[in-house]
Amino acid sequence: MQRSKKILIVSHCILNQNTVIEEEARAEGAVQSAVEWAMKEGFGFLQLPCPEFTFLGLNRPPMTYEEYDIPEYRRHCREILTPVIQQAEEYVKNGYQMEELLGIQSSPSCDPSRGVFMEELYGMLADKGITLKKLRYLPNTSNPIFNSEVHSMMKN
Repeated sequence: MQRSKKILIVSHCILNQNTVIEEEARAEGAVQSAVEWAMKEGFGFLQLPCPEFTFLGLNRPPMTYEEYDIPEYRRHCREILTPVIQQAEEYVKNGYQMEELLGIQSSPSCDPSRGVFMEELYGMLADKGITLKKLRYLPNTSNPIFNSEVHSMMKN
């Protein structure tokens, strides 16, 4: 079978809601509407690690962007992103398309327009000459349904 060579960078919790703090979980496992869309589009997944889970553990308190916007957390984000960036480079070097990202609206870490983790990811991708053209997000609702026509923005 021919590969699509299309890779979607995806926030960890879209594929695994088990890492989300309990009061914010939106699905039993993966967010089905987002996964089904990506599969129909022929995307392979480059799943990001969950920075909040790896920094503070599963039983962490809810926190804001400002609370995560500290040097120790940003350093942690860059450390756990290093293998992801290496994978992205390998894909690009071999002709794969690494142009889109799917994050979580209103997440202090993984909101594509304002998340501490995403800011570090964008900087590290830019350092390697990898440009994302489209940012997508899972809406911040109790039962999110991903709609690719509505839940996307161009990367500035």
